[in-house]
Amino acid sequence: MPARFILSLDCEGKWGVADALARTHRRDLADNVLRRAYGLILSLLDEYQIEATFAFAGAFSQSAAEFARIRPEIERLSRIAPDYLVPALRDIDEAHGSGWHGRHLVDAVVDARTAHEVALHGVTHVPWTRMDDHFAEAEMRLFETLEGPVRDSRTFVYPRNLVAHTKILAAHGFEGFRTARPRRSRLSSLLAEFNLLEAPEQPLRGNGIAPIPAGFFLNWRSGLRRLVPSALTCLRARKLLDSASLTGGVVHYWLHPENVATAPDTLALLHSLIRDVAIRRDAGHCEVMTQLGYCRWVESRP
Repeated sequence: MPARFILSLDCEGKWGVADALARTHRRDLADNVLRRAYGLILSLLDEYQIEATFAFAGAFSQSAAEFARIRPEIERLSRIAPDYLVPALRDIDEAHGSGWHGRHLVDAVVDARTAHEVALHGVTHVPWTRMDDHFAEAEMRLFETLEGPVRDSRTFVYPRNLVAHTKILAAHGFEGFRTARPRRSRLSSLLAEFNLLEAPEQPLRGNGIAPIPAGFFLNWRSGLRRLVPSALTCLRARKLLDSASLTGGVVHYWLHPENVATAPDTLALLHSLIRDVAIRRDAGHCEVMTQLGYCRWVESRP
């Protein structure tokens, strides 16, 4: 039984750091830097014909003109989540939208030679654990007014990997969501990168909406994480893939394209991972799936 491999990318521009904006973000997450990072990732996936799930924050998926139409509703929500949305709206004006409007990146994903999935990563990127049901429903109503391919999303990646309100997602037509590992400290998360004995995950079944295995964060080559040897990260991935090919397990890796923008060395790790997956796929030991493909596969199993 082959391994199942999923690659998902959390696409958020500056929306992912709206509550912690620093001066460096204007440089590292500017439009031209993001365009280059997304282009490099798409070229790599095209080279090996690996499909992936690009989960866009809904507000980020809009052009400047499209965002202007939904801005009044986001301004209303900013009264509920001021520490997140007020700085976002301020920087959108001060930076003339650079890093906040990513419709051209959504279009690049859709136009790529490889058929990728466009999923949803929240609308405002406010963590859903900070929302009550009314706020979550307001986000879903806002989602239903978005323009472009993101409006057809059927799987969901929670902002900050904080899972909540899954019944609301199911009620709005979502077929699956990426689950999350238990919260742990930054030190514990860093030390986990050295664990070569971790097992691949097994398929999950849900009730009304499919839980997608949480997966593994592809080490971001920034800060203390640069201390993790690249060879170790690659070896860990190969061990997971080989183990999953024996058990029919699931190997789900995720990262942000913004990780490549802010730490370009991260791309080399992604290249190694994708090459190893392609070798196993071509040998019949691995099946590559998007998040939505996984949901429909797991629901079809007896």
